[in-house]
Amino acid sequence: MIGSIAHYNLLERVGEGVLGDVYRARDTKVGRTVALKVQREAAPQTPRHERLVEDARAAAMMSHPNIATLFDVGFDAGRLYLAYEYVQGTTLRQQMEGRPMNARHALDLAVQVADALDHAHRHSVVHKDLRPDTIVETAKGSAKVLDFGMSAWTRGGRTRALAAAAPDSIGAEAVTVLSYASPEQALAGRVDARTDLFSLATIVYEMLTGTNPFAGSDAGTTLINITQRTPAAPSSIVPELPKMVDMVLARALAKDLSRRTDSAGRLSTELRRCLENLEPRESDTMVKTEPSLSSSKRSELLPLEEDSRGLGVWWLVAGLGGALAAAVYYWLK
Repeated sequence: MIGSIAHYNLLERVGEGVLGDVYRARDTKVGRTVALKVQREAAPQTPRHERLVEDARAAAMMSHPNIATLFDVGFDAGRLYLAYEYVQGTTLRQQMEGRPMNARHALDLAVQVADALDHAHRHSVVHKDLRPDTIVETAKGSAKVLDFGMSAWTRGGRTRALAAAAPDSIGAEAVTVLSYASPEQALAGRVDARTDLFSLATIVYEMLTGTNPFAGSDAGTTLINITQRTPAAPSSIVPELPKMVDMVLARALAKDLSRRTDSAGRLSTELRRCLENLEPRESDTMVKTEPSLSSSKRSELLPLEEDSRGLGVWWLVAGLGGALAAAVYYWLK
């Protein structure tokens, strides 16, 4: 033990982030191991701290097997702390390593994340910083989404907000965060639950193809790609993928919010159907049937070549006057 805070014994320091350090710690009240995020130095409580506690308490109301649970938030000796479920595993970033994942494995994880989003959105909690670094797969194959509802206090959330306001101040290293942002985040627009669906669809696209559809050489290029680029159909990159994947991701990646998939529950259902249609295409026996979407559902799915010129103009207008330039899984990254 290297110290304590409140009723937590600090076992080892395992990371750091925006607000302070993260420790593997022991909750002496209930006898469990937690990931304890601790403010680095004691300081008076401010309105900013009060807002963080409010956000944390909203996040703590959620209970879902695919969400890393926030157990506790409080202050001790002038230091803020947050106690999270201690999740061990590998991030999607580590798993992808620039190449396609097994399609069945990828879609199974995607369904789990969509289910987590559905639960959170029903509790009025939007992630806003979903990316491969904030999704961990445990040794048992369960997806765990980290840092729900805390984007205002994470590196990723702050990077997205700063990029929209002043993209020329963001370095090229921010591409690993910004390339999962939604068009409305790129344009500093109003954000709602559909932002998480766009981010998840971007992650799924990358898991299936090995390529992020929007990543550019710098932050500015990446933001322009998000608002203007129409990605190639995933099945044109990986022919074994069902055409249904193209349709489902096209809808979830719609730049126009009114045309984007409207709920995580619906996206989860569509991803499950993609999973069901995957096996015949991966086996030697080809089943000559179309994906099992009803005609009404099929008509609601957009072709991948959806037109984004309107948002492209919006981006150009928004960009006038400003130039576009250039671990451990627990801390608010």
